[in-house]
Amino acid sequence: MTTDRLEELPPEPARERHFDKMAREREADRRDGRPERGLFTGRGRKDSTPPDDDATRRTRRRRSSEDDFEEPARPQTGMKRSVLRAIQQIPAYLRLLVGLVGDSRVSKFDRFLVLAAGAYMVSPIDFIPDLIPFLGEVDDLFLLMTALQRLVANAGRTVLLDHWRGDPDALEDVNLARLVSAAGFFLPARLRRRLRKMAGR
Repeated sequence: MTTDRLEELPPEPARERHFDKMAREREADRRDGRPERGLFTGRGRKDSTPPDDDATRRTRRRRSSEDDFEEPARPQTGMKRSVLRAIQQIPAYLRLLVGLVGDSRVSKFDRFLVLAAGAYMVSPIDFIPDLIPFLGEVDDLFLLMTALQRLVANAGRTVLLDHWRGDPDALEDVNLARLVSAAGFFLPARLRRRLRKMAGR
């Protein structure tokens, strides 16, 4: 170190007092939770009040609890639209079931399931009463589509088309599976299992 630099420093005892004071300030900062200062920055640095950790945590908890009580996301619009369109076709599907009951190409067991599905649909006593808008028809639709899937697999699509007066594409395997999935989206899992068992699936 040059002589000029040494001359700029305070006398030795003063330097020691200065460093002791800075060390005490740093210790006080640490104890009070203030940001730690540089060793040679002294008190000239602006005091910055650290954020209140408790308040921050409270805010986060409040936001998370508010998020928990946000309105749940609505069911997928596309699924609901598909189900509503299919519900409008339920009379045509019932006519299809009536035609299949008398078709000898359909096995006796499948004809029994067709009768059971038709009876469930026209019966006022359902797992979900028909008086309940939308959901009252969704269980009927789910059972119907599941039964039709079985009939397509066992009797063949050609047999169903002989009794179907609607769009032939509606009886495609893909469309039936899509409607089963869409209707099942709105039903409890236990009810879906019971309806599948009724349809022999």
